[in-house]
Formats: sequence, structure tokens, C-alpha cells
Amino acid sequence: EFTKTPAEGGKVVDENGEEKAKEEEGCTHFKLPGPVAAAELEPVAGSTRIAFGGDENDVKIFDLAKNEIVWKAKNMPNDFLELRIPLKISTVHWATHAAPAKSVIIVGTRDGKIRAYDTTLQKRPLFDMIIGYKMGKGTGGYTGSEDVQARPVKCATVHQTKNGQWSYFAGNTLGVLREFSMSKLEKFETAKIRPGTKRHWIWAEQQFPMRRAYRNITGSIRSIDVHSSGQALVAVGLGRFAYIFDTGKTNLISKVYLKQKLCSVLLSSDAYDVNKILGGSSKKDEDSDDEEPKPEDEEEGQVDGDEAENDVDDVQEGFSDDEGEAAAEEEDEQEQQELDEEEGILMKQQNKKAAKIAKAKKAGAKAKSKGKATKATKTGKSSKEGQAPKTKLKKKKPLKKASTTPEAAAAGQDGAQPTKKRKLPKGKAKAQKKAKQ
Repeated sequence: EFTKTPAEGGKVVDENGEEKAKEEEGCTHFKLPGPVAAAELEPVAGSTRIAFGGDENDVKIFDLAKNEIVWKAKNMPNDFLELRIPLKISTVHWATHAAPAKSVIIVGTRDGKIRAYDTTLQKRPLFDMIIGYKMGKGTGGYTGSEDVQARPVKCATVHQTKNGQWSYFAGNTLGVLREFSMSKLEKFETAKIRPGTKRHWIWAEQQFPMRRAYRNITGSIRSIDVHSSGQALVAVGLGRFAYIFDTGKTNLISKVYLKQKLCSVLLSSDAYDVNKILGGSSKKDEDSDDEEPKPEDEEEGQVDGDEAENDVDDVQEGFSDDEGEAAAEEEDEQEQQELDEEEGILMKQQNKKAAKIAKAKKAGAKAKSKGKATKATKTGKSSKEGQAPKTKLKKKKPLKKASTTPEAAAAGQDGAQPTKKRKLPKGKAKAQKKAKQ
């Protein structure tokens, strides 16, 4: 929130209408509805529009020339429970260069979301995307874990990479830095799916896909900046380190410890050179490549005496190149000997283990053969002593049921033993008697 606007005549006045001190003359103050968490001037030559927003203060555009609010955004519709969606804006950035035909504003929130507004099309967001949906909210998609808690977007920037593509970089409080593609920005349209649903989140990720994630950052990220060439990216935060990445390969080129918690970073427009960052120099390599080949006489050592006397080695006292080379060779030989000894010890251990395993297998095979031989001798002794070998018992045939016919009964009276009649139930016995009668 700023002080009141200047009065006529260019004099700066306060809320009571009194003139300010002379040291503040020439400075223009504006009063904006707060709280203001982020604000950015439109990156167009001669533009006087500022986009800003904050907690429970939706995105607005303030025109410095007209000294008034030109455009106001509307909140998302109520969710499926008909509850109002809270406003937690933390970053505001223009995307005019990525889509010159439109006036797009991309916003990051404290509840881990990204919203896109088109001021020429409508006042509501084009989409409401959850960062890391279906790939881990607290990670860059390179781990299998998923964080249920939404992480605030503390810093972001819109910049062109070295491939000529525009990207949106966003960092959160967990040290996760993501890069989103803006290739479909010019084709953005109003979402036909109700916001706050899974189908809407999936559709939003297709419109604003994640390109890559940058690893090895510890602590909350508070500021991001991209080099003017688009080849390098720098991120700083509460981890007290400045991390330098290659935007094309996501490789951590270098990190520098800066002793205190950092809140902002700005890269110079000097030419980007990896060797300078790594502490080397590319000029030496170029000079060595450009050196002319020496004549054959000098290579073979045929040099005049006067020239040999005038040549002086640029070496400090107490040191020589030959000694250094000899020492390096001795160190290499010692390391090679140590490696050979370690390999020899490992081979001996492996051979001992293999010999032990072979002995154990042989002992087991001998024990099995001895057991079979002892069984065979026992069976031979028992047969010689006269013990009858075991024979298989034959199964007895089942006896035939005795017939109860009158012929069999007559045969029983003649001398054969009569068979016992089976008792029948009362009902069947009566039925048979009736049938006989």
C-alpha cells in the first residue's frame, strides 16, 4: 500500500494535503488496495500498466497514466460444496512476450496452484491448475513419493530459454524448482470443464505441461533469475546457497555458499561462459590450439648453443617439471600396485570360498553313496540267513450276497445252510405280503 497520488503542479502531498519534504520531490506515490504480495510492470515499451495482487486481493491492473484501476479479476466459481474458494496470491507475472496477441497474466498462489488470466477475453481465470497433480505435489516428478500438503509458490519468472521457447519457472518452500512450457499459450481458451474437479486439473496440465524439474536444491526458494541468453538459471533462498543450472540439461553447474539467507537475485547481462563459472579459462585452450607447429630441427633437439643459453624456464626456485613428473609417475605406480594387491586379495578370497563349496559338495555326495551301500548289504544278509522275503498280500474277493429266492430256500432244506433273511422295513414287508397273496 502506497501513499497518495501527487497533486497538480507536480507537488507531492500526504493524506492531510500537506506538502512532503523536499528530498521526496520528483517521486510519484500511488495508493493501491492492499495487501499487495506481488506487482509487476507490463514488459512492453511505453506501457504504464501494473498488475498486482495479494491475500484476499484478486488480480488488478493499475494504469499509472490514468491513475486508476483499469481491470479487476473475478474469483473462481464456488466448489462442489458451494463454498467460496479463498484467494492466496503470492506471485504475479506478465506473459506478453510469449503471446503478443493476448494480454496474459500468470499467477502463483500459496496453496500450490497456478492460474492464468486473459484480460482481453474474460475476468475469471482460464484455468486453475494444481502443481504436481498425479506426479507428487512436493517433488519434481523424479521421485515416487507424493506430498499431500500443498507447498506455496514463493517465487516465479517468465523467460525465454536458449532454444527460443518461453517457459514459466516456479519455486516452492520445499526446494522444488519446476519449468512449465508456454507453447500453447496463444491457443488458450475458456475451460469448458467446471473448475475444482479432476477432469479440469487433467485438462489444465495438458494446456500448461511441466517441461522439467531442477534437483539438488535445499531449503525454500525465494528468488529466480534467468540469464539474458537463456542458457543459465540461478536460484537462491533460505539454504544460503546460490544454485546455477543449465536450462537445457537441468545440470547443476555450480553452487556458491553466500553465508546468509537470501531473498533476491539478479544476473548481469555479461556473456555467459561456463569455464568462468567453473574457475577455468577458455583462452588457454584457444591459444594452445592456435600455436604453430615447431620445425623438425627443434623437435629433434638440434638447437644452437646461443639459443639454448638464452632460454630460461619459467619455474620457481625449488621446483622443476621433471621432478613433478617423476613424483606423479611414482604416485601412479603406487596406486596401481595397491589396486593390484587389492584385486589379488579379493581373488584369493573368492578361490578359497569356491574350494570350500566344492569340498562340501563332494562330502555330501560321498555320504549319500555310503548310505545306499549300507542298505544294499543289509538286504543281502537277511536273504542269506533264510528269512523269507516279504510277499504282497492278495486282496480277498467280496462274498456274494445270499439269494432269497424260493429255489434257494428249498436247497437249504435239502442240506444246505439257509441264508439269513434281511429284515425289511414295515411298509415294504406289508407290500410284499400283499403281492404274494
